[in-house]
Amino acid sequence: MKFRLLLLPAAALAALLSSCATDSHYVDATDTTVAVKNKNRMSSSDWVVITQDAGNALLASPLFEEYLEAYRIDAEAALKEAEAAGEKITTREKLTAMKPLLMLSTIQNNTSEHIDSKLLTERLREILFNSGKVRFTTYAAGEGQSIDAATAQARQLKNDPNIKKRTALKKGTVHAYDLSLAGVIIKQTAQDGRNNEMSYTFNLTLTDNSTGEGVWTYSKEIKRQHKQGALSW
Repeated sequence: MKFRLLLLPAAALAALLSSCATDSHYVDATDTTVAVKNKNRMSSSDWVVITQDAGNALLASPLFEEYLEAYRIDAEAALKEAEAAGEKITTREKLTAMKPLLMLSTIQNNTSEHIDSKLLTERLREILFNSGKVRFTTYAAGEGQSIDAATAQARQLKNDPNIKKRTALKKGTVHAYDLSLAGVIIKQTAQDGRNNEMSYTFNLTLTDNSTGEGVWTYSKEIKRQHKQGALSW
């Protein structure tokens, strides 16, 4: 039996090898036009769209601006009253007291998918904090949100003989939050023949915890469509 050696031209061989190679490269995570989109569940681009839109909507809200101005006036009066009563106000508190303290509360997942709500709230936290209009607490948070246990643990260090007593944090100095951000995610689907539609509705509410009243509310629907291939199953 004879075997023939098949020799391919260099260009053809290079093309064959390149078609078998794995192409992995970085893309801009904020560019939704190049992102791969899942057909039947949320994609990373959906999170980019909703967080940017929600963050910008809150920062541009006249109602939120009114709240911030009223908060600043009340906070300034409260500091003067506390000082007049003999309470020592630190320089740090004077610098930050004019901004409300925000707590990330529960984002309900009313879908059948496993959705980590921190993908939404952590992006919003960054947008709002970088705006310079609010502060954030990590001492308290709603279900599914991150809590930093270090704040509570730091107050136990006073019992550690290796800790300089003057630097040990005292109890009763953690600030209560003024605002809380909560919400819900709802999913809906529709199908007509090979045409498929999927939508997610995001509802967010910002609450003034001193009164229990809503300061701002937000609702946005993200809808995507795709057509199933004729031979798909």
